[in-house]
Amino acid sequence: MPAFFKNPASEAVVYALGPRDDYASPLNDSLRPACPALCFQDDEFKVSEAHERPIRDLAEEMEKDKKARLLIAGYAPPNLPQEHARSISDRRALAVRQRFIELGIEPANLQTVGYGNDFSPSGPSSSVVVIYWQN
Repeated sequence: MPAFFKNPASEAVVYALGPRDDYASPLNDSLRPACPALCFQDDEFKVSEAHERPIRDLAEEMEKDKKARLLIAGYAPPNLPQEHARSISDRRALAVRQRFIELGIEPANLQTVGYGNDFSPSGPSSSVVVIYWQN
């Protein structure tokens, strides 16, 4: 087995969720929920009026700290087919990201992931988007 498989240097590890440019892996404990989960109905993926207040509040906080970064994670219920669940959770996360961009937040500070229904047992199990602060 090659040596780099046995003990990779931390700078050699690149997470699938984005470049190493100060992004934290979602496997780290450095992620903190930034607001309550944004709930979506059935197959909806558009940002609704109910989502507007938490998104605007976070955008205002991010304007104060230009180095702040968010991970926007979409989830889907376990009863959906895997491909559909991944697609809808990704679309939800991207819709929330787009709303932040429309509010003037730098796109480089917004990372998205659609987990579909492949999530840890401690993760949400419904049609939600969870927004995390990244340290």
